Amino acid sequence: MRLLLAMLLMFSSYTFASCGNIDDHDQRAYCNARESGSSCGNIDNHDLRASCNAELGGSSCGNIDDHDQRAYCNAKKSGSSCGNIDNHDLRARCNAEQGNSSCGNIDDHDQRAYCNATTGGSSCGNIDNHDLRTRCEALKR
Repeated sequence: MRLLLAMLLMFSSYTFASCGNIDDHDQRAYCNARESGSSCGNIDNHDLRASCNAELGGSSCGNIDDHDQRAYCNAKKSGSSCGNIDNHDLRARCNAEQGNSSCGNIDDHDQRAYCNATTGGSSCGNIDNHDLRTRCEALKR
């Protein structure tokens, strides 16, 4: 009985962790592209699609209109400094991902929890935002 319960719990967590459970169309398409290798072309948001193409398809980050997102993309792709990112939380996340600081410098609770879960092995369960938590769980599968 315990084995059956354990298997059901394990299966349900994998089911929950699917990108298909993300409500936002663009975030769901981005998650699917990252997790299953599907096309970034299903993403309507220009900057998110450009980020996806840069991350997965080898395109340039230069197609991203938003300054901070472009700087973040460049830092991720080339390992360059996060110092060009104006947004405090995004800069702190970038620095944490590069191992230059901890996620504790991120002010936003959900973004800090996401950073801790994806860089430090913490649980995604501390993330209140449904879509971000689901994306985190899909990433950690």
